Amino acid sequence: MRAARLPSTGSDLVVEEVPDPAPGPGQVVVKIAASGVCHSDVTIQKAGPGMPSVPYFPWTLGHENTGHVHALGDGVTGFEVGDAVAVWPGWGDGTCRICRAGHEHICPNVSYVGVTQPGGWADYLLVPAARHLVPLGDLDPVLAAPLTDAGLTAYGAVSKVLGRLTESDRSVAVIGAGGLGQFAIKYLSALTPARIVAVDIDAGKREHALTIGASMAVDSSSDEAVRQLLDVSGDGLGVDAVIDFVGIDSTLALAAGVIAPCGALILVGIGGGTLSFGYTSPNQEVQVSTSSLGSRADLAAVISLWKEHGINAEATRYSLDDVNQALQDLSEHKIAERGVLVM
Repeated sequence: MRAARLPSTGSDLVVEEVPDPAPGPGQVVVKIAASGVCHSDVTIQKAGPGMPSVPYFPWTLGHENTGHVHALGDGVTGFEVGDAVAVWPGWGDGTCRICRAGHEHICPNVSYVGVTQPGGWADYLLVPAARHLVPLGDLDPVLAAPLTDAGLTAYGAVSKVLGRLTESDRSVAVIGAGGLGQFAIKYLSALTPARIVAVDIDAGKREHALTIGASMAVDSSSDEAVRQLLDVSGDGLGVDAVIDFVGIDSTLALAAGVIAPCGALILVGIGGGTLSFGYTSPNQEVQVSTSSLGSRADLAAVISLWKEHGINAEATRYSLDDVNQALQDLSEHKIAERGVLVM
């Protein structure tokens, strides 16, 4: 099969022939239809902060994967060759109490496809267990690719604050209106009556956010950002929830400065920032949580939201041979929502 592989840190990827995978007992080989291109891939390529180093070179990236079941190992049930599937990317051991509680993606022994296990920028992907597959039915697997990480991660964060946003006088700030933040804005718009504020330094992203569900956009670099967010609900108390998709010191400080009492601050971004935490900091009875990816049940919910509400990302398509152009375009912010390699 053909695979786009990273020969060394910082180098361009090379498309080359590698052996086809064969499924062992309990395993499934998926014929890849599409695989997303994400900022995490750029970070892995350049060995940047926030992502683990690849286990070896050459390395096959690709963690947003969809396709069709190609081959089944002994003992696999519930799937047939040809079934359209989405590949859930967080592969835990399936046996520890974290996994048994449904949080396999944060298992102490987790492996992430494309990050610590070979990924889907290839014709075929070996999936170690059928439980990591979510059926797509008659949905187009190419269009579904961004849902498996960008959509999933955004929904995992949004689901943590939905209970606080049940009234129209409630408000939520989404810091970082890029690919994940855009998904979050769409989910919040569909699932809550709350006022949604997009916060970003990029004027284009702020303008785009207003077209997909945000009712207000704030420049995070402005001296007026804190005041604007405190006044969102008209009472000066701040917003009821903040989801930070950036995670640097300045965005966390902004989040802490505008969260209302009894609010929730959700950190998704892996920018390396830290937050001072005390009895009244960020505010009285504020809940602070990280959010990582999402569960298999969350991915099924994301697929249902696409089917029922049409929530997905606009995909810029590339061939496998154009993988380096896709990474360059992503780095230069030339992709409006999500990039996808179509096999």
